[in-house]
Formats: sequence, structure tokens, C-alpha cells
Amino acid sequence: MNALLLSAWFGHLRILQILVNSGAKIHCESKDGLTLLHCAAQKGHVPVLAFIMEDLEDVDLDHVDKLGRTAFHRAAEHGQLDALDFLVGSGCDHSVKDKEGNTALHLAAGRGHVAVLQRLVDIRLDLEEQNAEGLTALHAAAEGTHLDCVQLLLRAGSSVNALTQVARPSDCRLLLAAEPS
Repeated sequence: MNALLLSAWFGHLRILQILVNSGAKIHCESKDGLTLLHCAAQKGHVPVLAFIMEDLEDVDLDHVDKLGRTAFHRAAEHGQLDALDFLVGSGCDHSVKDKEGNTALHLAAGRGHVAVLQRLVDIRLDLEEQNAEGLTALHAAAEGTHLDCVQLLLRAGSSVNALTQVARPSDCRLLLAAEPS
């Protein structure tokens, strides 16, 4: 990470402004493909997000990192509700899937971020959207043992009987262990 990315990561708006005014390249990325937006969104620094979107030119709101995740994904995955709201208000694409087919809904549910999950349900993300393994957000919440998220998704209308598409080795071990002797 360079100094510009670090200033976004830690929410140091004034330092970010000084670096930009001194000629720092604003379209930089970390080795993982994180941009200024990714860094600020993941850490929930809304003033930094506002500066990036309002004062910098040619910023791609839906740029993906090496995992195929946008700043919107990063905010959802890390429970940053204010950053998520800012990105929604800025017109980000809600439907983008990462390289594993996860939406922001999958990531928030799998990490147990109830407030973010509620907001994603409120903006009407598809509850039955499946990732590459056929998992819905409900599966992700159940797998992560996030009871509040499971209950929220069920109240919102998630299908309690949705099936995955891929059996993983851990699923098979659980099934074998549950079989009567």
C-alpha cells in the first residue's frame, strides 16, 4: 500500500487531500487490487468516500479488486452501514457478484452484520440469488451460525428449503456422521 491508500484506509482525510494536491496518482491499487474507495469503504470512512467521489476525477464506483469485489461488497462484508448507505446514494451497482458469485447480501449474512443485512433487504436485493456453490444468503448466515441474520432473512421471505448446488466435503462428513448405525 502506498501513502495515499493508507490515508484512505485509516480515514486521514487531510493527509489524503495533501497527497492528492501534491500530485499523488489517484488511480493506484494495492497488491490485492484495493483502490481508495475499497479502503475507505471497508473501514467506514464516509468523509473520505465523499472526498473521493466529489473531488477526484474518473473514479470508478464499481471497480473490482482481485477477488472481484467492489467498495459496496467491502462495506457490506465489514459491517460498515454508513459507508454502504453512502455508496448506495452514489449510485453503485447493487447486483455485482464477486469471483465466487457472492453478492453483498451473501457477505453481510456470512459475517453476521445484521444492520447491513437489513439495509440490503430494504433495498430489495434478491434473497434467492445463489453464489457459485449454489448458496443463498440464508445458507451463508446458517453456515456462519448467525441466528439474527437467519431470522431476519426468513422474515424477509428467504426460502427455508432452498438447496445448494454443490456438496462440499464438510457437508458429506456431516451427513455420514448423522446416519444411523
